[in-house]
Amino acid sequence: MPPTLREVLDWKLVRYGAASVAGVVTSQIVLLGCLVVLDLRPVPSNIAAVTIGAIPNYLINRAWTFNKRGSHSFTREVLPFWGMAFLGLVLSTLVVAAVEARWGDAPLLISAANIGSFGVLWVAKFFVLDRVLFAPLVEFVEEHEDDEGHLHLHAVDHDHD
Repeated sequence: MPPTLREVLDWKLVRYGAASVAGVVTSQIVLLGCLVVLDLRPVPSNIAAVTIGAIPNYLINRAWTFNKRGSHSFTREVLPFWGMAFLGLVLSTLVVAAVEARWGDAPLLISAANIGSFGVLWVAKFFVLDRVLFAPLVEFVEEHEDDEGHLHLHAVDHDHD
């Protein structure tokens, strides 16, 4: 018996969580390395961390969570993903700047601000990735040939599959 929609969604959430951990670990290594080792200010450190951490996050989510292979669609995948990453960058940078203004260069607080900012966006981002960015096109459109041999396309209603 094929898996239910709920089982598929649960498995995707587990994979998405694992891919997110890879992105968080990468960004936190970069963030703390910039703050502690390179002695950079928190905001530039956050920008570097978010930018570098988004790369493994995108690649792992694309290949493992959403099972996409082949060439990357710039307009359908890359641009929207980086748009969401940019929103996370803006939010986390604002929070990091506020933490720095209040408590100064406190690496653990800066790290917590970065992680907390992305935690807020985590669930919403999953549904955008799952239903828009990496959803197979066949989930959006079905072909139907009428009695005269004409091909018709129509949208699929996901709620009633």
